[in-house]
Amino acid sequence: MITRRAPTALKILISLVTFTVTFLLLRPADPATPEQIVFWSNAARFFGVRNPEEFVGIALLIVCSFVTLIGYQIAVYLTKKMG
Repeated sequence: MITRRAPTALKILISLVTFTVTFLLLRPADPATPEQIVFWSNAARFFGVRNPEEFVGIALLIVCSFVTLIGYQIAVYLTKKMG
């Protein structure tokens, strides 16, 4: 059984699309509800961050990067299997 390599451009595209979709799905709604503001303020305070907006940005960056790494591996694997 021979597996083909996925082109580099396709791998980069998969990563960008995965990161972008994850970011757009997970970002907080604007305007935020009072419950969301309290939740993010408490979460930021729990981790020792004074600014909840900064905390949301850092959390989005970490979560989106993590999801991108996992989604990338799965997508490349499936692309190799299909080709």
